[in-house]
Amino acid sequence: MNSVWKLMAALSLAMVLLPSDAPAQQPTIQIQVLVRVPGGAPAPQGSLCELELENGEMLDQAQTDSSGKCRFSPPGHNVYLIRIEAAGYLEVKQREDLQNASTAYADIDLHPDPSHAPPAAVAGPPISVAVLSIPDPARKEFDKAVQSLQNHDLDDGIAHLKTAIGLYDQYAQAYTMLGVAYNQQRKWKDAQGALQKAIQIDPKEADAYFQLGATLNQQKDYAGAEKALKQGFEFVPEPPEGAAAAHYELAYACFMQGRWQEAEPHAAKTIAAQPDFPLAHWLMAQIMLKKGDGQGAINEFQTYLKLDPNGPAAPSVRAVIPKIQAAIAKK
Repeated sequence: MNSVWKLMAALSLAMVLLPSDAPAQQPTIQIQVLVRVPGGAPAPQGSLCELELENGEMLDQAQTDSSGKCRFSPPGHNVYLIRIEAAGYLEVKQREDLQNASTAYADIDLHPDPSHAPPAAVAGPPISVAVLSIPDPARKEFDKAVQSLQNHDLDDGIAHLKTAIGLYDQYAQAYTMLGVAYNQQRKWKDAQGALQKAIQIDPKEADAYFQLGATLNQQKDYAGAEKALKQGFEFVPEPPEGAAAAHYELAYACFMQGRWQEAEPHAAKTIAAQPDFPLAHWLMAQIMLKKGDGQGAINEFQTYLKLDPNGPAAPSVRAVIPKIQAAIAKK
């Protein structure tokens, strides 16, 4: 290895902050959507969901899965509209204000369209026993929790979720959302317990695995985070919406275990899905330095600074860029 790449390797080691000093991993902006039909069952699989700006500009489309869920990763803090269309039901629009928040929980109920015949009983997948088993009082508490979380009242949302779980202790989705709320409060152990309970109840709950991965990363259990995230991807190998956060967490877990080659494709998918996610560029810069691509690292660091000029890693990034440039000039 020549002196230039020795210097770059040294810079890489310097920039990989110790776990206790790593910049806080801010969540990507996400809207988690749950669509239900009368009676509380999931909306038919494949129901169309559209994400729009408040002015009507269409941004993204998705389809509900067998649980009536889909996710969006909006491009930034703004006010959005979610439009739901399903055969035999009236179109629904719901406003989500993300001007000062990173996550919204859109719990949307569909109503039959009286001008059309009701949907055939065979439309969509069978309704799971777990969904049918949720008592109405527990579901109502869950709905109140969603409203509180949408209003950024985490304590009230958590209280309603705990009540819902007290009424029905097999409520996997309530445990998952409780884990999300605890993550936002940075109560990692509480989040871990709630998410592990959600997975115990429903071993195919991909969102719980993804949230658990983020929680374990925060606790520096990178091997555990990697395992949880990969399990989540087994159930949704390439989720079209909301994938940025999961790919970032997996990239971070691999990188912190010294496997930058495995981290790179996940970091790339994060950036492709959400190019305005600052820490994804910070992480990709670290990977570029490990590869010996000094100019690639500079480009990623500069993008990080453009997106988050006052971010937690900004001082060290500004300090290291001239050193990388000097190393390249000596090549």
